Amino acid sequence: MQIIDRTVSTGELSLAVKTWGDSARPAILALHGWQDNAATFDKLIPHFPDYYWIVPDLPGHGLSEHRGKAADYSIWSYCADVMALADAMALDDFYLIGHSMGGGIANLLAALFPERIRKLILLDVIGTITTPADEALEQMRTALKQRFKKTLRKPGFYTSREDAIAARARKGIDHEGASLLGARGIGESASGYYWQHDQRLTRKSLLSMSDDQVRPFLEATSCPVLLVTSQEAVLRKDAIDKRIAMVGNIQVEALSGGHHQHLDGDIDVLALRIKQFLDADPLS
Repeated sequence: MQIIDRTVSTGELSLAVKTWGDSARPAILALHGWQDNAATFDKLIPHFPDYYWIVPDLPGHGLSEHRGKAADYSIWSYCADVMALADAMALDDFYLIGHSMGGGIANLLAALFPERIRKLILLDVIGTITTPADEALEQMRTALKQRFKKTLRKPGFYTSREDAIAARARKGIDHEGASLLGARGIGESASGYYWQHDQRLTRKSLLSMSDDQVRPFLEATSCPVLLVTSQEAVLRKDAIDKRIAMVGNIQVEALSGGHHQHLDGDIDVLALRIKQFLDADPLS
């Protein structure tokens, strides 16, 4: 499969985008999780030579541009970024896959633009992380106080690239997976090596969606959906089950791996299940 690294302007930002395969093939747009980058799918994609994969580093991640000084990293701003990327790459319709935060973005987009999303694949998330409505006031107060300080937590610096990789590996993925993410995620300065995602990503969001706000998006998801869960899901099982019941056309596959099973789990099993789901579409 031909692999190309490119920079794509969305009109607002410049995104680093990795593409795999023949652009004449059916397109899969893949969205990574929080503080990860496009390399998160590097071990999964080679199992799909009949598709054209488009994998961006989302704003503030990997090699992509960070948002401007006054901007924030809300999930709805990511929705706008992804659709701007799809427009810039002339994608009339496409398959959409997302892991964790990327899955939350993908789920919202499938509801917002049903005419463009052929199928949706969610890795270890359904819907997006929510906050109870009665906690919104305190969340915004805390978030604003963080911004009033006008100082950000400094990135950790390491004496070697290997030390930076080892630090990431201690946060729930294996060394090989951390190495792949590090190829796009580790920067170097006079102070040492560091993970170069925007430090504003560590701030609390000013506002999150509530369960009641997420419900209409799940109920409006009309395309076929494959949800792959893991033993380390970011949502509680009871919350996942409630959300599954809101989606009309959904298949659920429970695999034994961890949260990054597409990166350090049983890739062959995961790829086979996704391929079966995709190949059931007569348009592909």
